[in-house]
Amino acid sequence: MVVAKVWQRVKAFEGNPKQSDFKLVDEKLADTLKENEILIEAVYFTVDPYIRVLDLPTGLPAEQVARILDSKAKDFPKGSLVLAHVGWRSHAIINVTEPMNLGFKATIVPEIAGLSPSLWLGIIGMPGVTAYMAFLERCDPKPGEVVVVSAASGAVGSVVGQLARDKGCTVIGSAGSKDKCDWLKSLGFQHVFNYKETAPEEALKQYAPDGVDIYYDNVGGDHTEAVLNNLRVKARVLICGQISAYNQARDMVPNPYRKILRAEAKVQGFLIFKHLADFPRVRKEIISLVQQKKLQPRETITQGFKNMPQAFMDLFTGANFGKAIIKV
Repeated sequence: MVVAKVWQRVKAFEGNPKQSDFKLVDEKLADTLKENEILIEAVYFTVDPYIRVLDLPTGLPAEQVARILDSKAKDFPKGSLVLAHVGWRSHAIINVTEPMNLGFKATIVPEIAGLSPSLWLGIIGMPGVTAYMAFLERCDPKPGEVVVVSAASGAVGSVVGQLARDKGCTVIGSAGSKDKCDWLKSLGFQHVFNYKETAPEEALKQYAPDGVDIYYDNVGGDHTEAVLNNLRVKARVLICGQISAYNQARDMVPNPYRKILRAEAKVQGFLIFKHLADFPRVRKEIISLVQQKKLQPRETITQGFKNMPQAFMDLFTGANFGKAIIKV
């Protein structure tokens, strides 16, 4: 009998998540598999900020790269790696024909020379697909345009900035430390600023004196207010995340509509969970860009399943570069 280790949330988050919000429990799994089922053991996990605002009956959501320990499913052989959105658990039994959390289905992770399987949780996974679809396919970037990316050193923002760079845009990124700003410069961001030292409004006066064409918003709050004050006519705003508000009780963006009206700006939101059918197509494009060295992935890897809560809490303190990954 396999006993899974499962992290549970014991109470609603209040403010920043705390270690006391979580507990680790054992869960006995079935002794035998049914048709189309596989038994998996986690190898890598992802933790993401959006978990903060989700309350799923199936528990804490997380995707994992897992090893198939046993299988009664065609095309899912024992020993293969698989993507499974089954939450904060060490082992699971899943039916490969049925959707899991947020509508995802199990997907085999192919071996690609030179690429770690963990990248399927980051640049080849949901963050990379989000950046590609939301920026390239919805913001219509053109050479010479000014693009501002908030939370630019994160898993999504760092990819958006590189895509904008390759489109010939002037890319302005914000991050929370000198090390992160230095890294963004190494990726080809023309301008970066530490929002803890320089107010976004002041940075935009210096780096975008004639205004902003595209704002890729991962943050919300004062940062978004500053950019909205500096939109060019026909600007585009893509709302991807609002991490500054995830631990707050209210919306952090005060009355932006008048500014949007004046700029005749186009504003749209993007929820990747509504575009799951596009993953295979976009993943092929991203893999090609990574292999050509046009996209450079970066991961912050935390060792040990027991440290999942800490890795999640670190997301809200700016401790990680790129994609936050837990290696079991």
